[in-house]
Amino acid sequence: MPHKTIPAHVLLVDDQPANLLALEAVLDTLGVNMVRAVSGPEALAAVGRQDFAAVLLDVRMPGMDGFEVAREIRARARSRFTPILFVTAGDDPDEAMLSAYALGAVDFLAKPLRAEVLKAKVSVFVELYRSKEELRLRERRDFEQRLEAKEERYRALFESIDEGFCVVRLVRDAQRKVVDYRFEEANEAFTMHTGIKDAVGKTIREIAPGHDGQWFQIYERVARTGEATRFVEEAKAMKRWFDVYATRLGGPGSDLVAVLFSDITQRLLAEQDLRRLNDELAQANRRKTEFLATLAHELRNPLAPLSNGLHLMRMGASKPELLEKTRQMMERQIQHMVHLVDDLLDVARISTGKVELRRQRIDLKEVVATAVETSASLIESGHHKLHVELPSRPLPMDADPTRIAQVVSNLLNNAAKYTPEAGRITLNVRVEGNEAVLSVTDTGVGIDADAIPKVFEMFAQVPSSAAKPQGGLGIGLSLVQSLVALHGGSVSATSPGAGRGSTFTVRLPLAAAESTGMEAQSAGAPATSGQLQVMVVDDNTDAAESLGVLLDIEGHAAHIAHNGAEALQIAKEHPLDVVFLDIGLPDMSGYDVARRLRMLPGLQQTMLIALTGWGTQDDRQRTREAGFDRHLTKPAELPAVEELLRAAAQAKRGD
Repeated sequence: MPHKTIPAHVLLVDDQPANLLALEAVLDTLGVNMVRAVSGPEALAAVGRQDFAAVLLDVRMPGMDGFEVAREIRARARSRFTPILFVTAGDDPDEAMLSAYALGAVDFLAKPLRAEVLKAKVSVFVELYRSKEELRLRERRDFEQRLEAKEERYRALFESIDEGFCVVRLVRDAQRKVVDYRFEEANEAFTMHTGIKDAVGKTIREIAPGHDGQWFQIYERVARTGEATRFVEEAKAMKRWFDVYATRLGGPGSDLVAVLFSDITQRLLAEQDLRRLNDELAQANRRKTEFLATLAHELRNPLAPLSNGLHLMRMGASKPELLEKTRQMMERQIQHMVHLVDDLLDVARISTGKVELRRQRIDLKEVVATAVETSASLIESGHHKLHVELPSRPLPMDADPTRIAQVVSNLLNNAAKYTPEAGRITLNVRVEGNEAVLSVTDTGVGIDADAIPKVFEMFAQVPSSAAKPQGGLGIGLSLVQSLVALHGGSVSATSPGAGRGSTFTVRLPLAAAESTGMEAQSAGAPATSGQLQVMVVDDNTDAAESLGVLLDIEGHAAHIAHNGAEALQIAKEHPLDVVFLDIGLPDMSGYDVARRLRMLPGLQQTMLIALTGWGTQDDRQRTREAGFDRHLTKPAELPAVEELLRAAAQAKRGD
């Protein structure tokens, strides 16, 4: 850039306007901007506003002379190095010259001035000023170009990173407390990580009024100390978690904070789910171990009296009273084992969603009476007093009576087990709206408050602090909850605390009463006379022979087979009315035997009953497909066997 295109300013200071005009005339051809000042204060004001290539300063001026003005000019940072040329018409120029140079003057001119000398001297300083300005401008342009290149690189980096980035300016109140912050910059990833659009220029309080105060405290500390920090914090107002790195921009006193962050909400949720699953697996493993140990214990308990009973029966064959007492004991133990196995089967069915409800119209009051009978022996053995409260009106329901009775019986058994001897148990049934509400209250050991949510968990043993071990598999209450839920109801537990009893409440939907009243449900036709031809097929000799004895006692003709070939041979020789057929036979499966039996002449109408330890819905479906009419799970209860025999007898009479 040519020097003459760079503007230069010369300050002319003189209290005489004529002198100022003369100076302007001499310097007019230099192409500079000449600024007038007729006093010291006016000159200082001009120096404070802009830079000058030179100052022509008159010494003698009223109020503030030239020396005082020069001293002030040198005292200011902006004009410390501005060339000062003194102009004077005094009597003692030498003394004035010494004072002028002492104040940093670059020249001293005495009046009358020679125009060409003044012009030459001032032109030197003007050219020097223009050279310095040219150099400064060139350096500034180079700096701006370098800065622009850095800005482009910064912007490219700023927008390319995957992490959110923003620069915030802290907003303080009158007491200098940080109460908000404004977004000065934000990259494209900012929106992805926060869900906030167009944040620049807005404050966080405007965007999220409920933003947590700890964020302000953290950023205030970063700005105050200048120490960068990394932290993980939740922004509750945004419902997100962030991993944040924050650092101050600028030196001490700056309120700018740069923030690099990532939304880690999903990662934390995944980690929480993983920890929860880990805990659940550990807990499930612990429960499995406890359950297997408890199951082994519970199954061993009946085996000892059963074994002893067999010895007693051999030793006391001639003592009818001993045999009867032993038989009753063995019957109780077998029922206990059957109950354990049934519970385990129910758990398996419910866990896999294969439990089958046999709904029918029932009166809940009748089902409750059946359940009370079932639990009576356990209640009586504890010398408890049972108080039953029932409404007078019928309680119609569309439900599985066996399962509802199981629910009520389990609750009564639970109350009896956890109530100290000679306690009180209350069974109350009432109607609330369209629901039957059944509650079982006891005066037992109670339940600690923190254990109540766990009482319905599978295999959970949640004793009160005052309870002694009661045995069992810890699945009774879980079955209650599952069976009630299958009927569209709910169950809950409450307790005033340890030693103060507990209450279990079941809510079940009632059915609309029919205009003709409740239909009586037949418990089965009475036993009919007439002999049936019955075959029992089971490779377990004891099981087959014992069932055969029961059939003989009932007055039927029993035929025993221990494999498929024997069964088919007997079927060819005898007209059979009923066949109890095991599935797992040594030579062929029960399914194959059933199919072949159906192919024999005269056996198309024979009642085929599967007798097996498998009882899932899939197992029942397979037996139906193989041609079976009924499906019984081992050990088959005598009432169920008798019911099937009655049905077969009725069918035979109908023929």
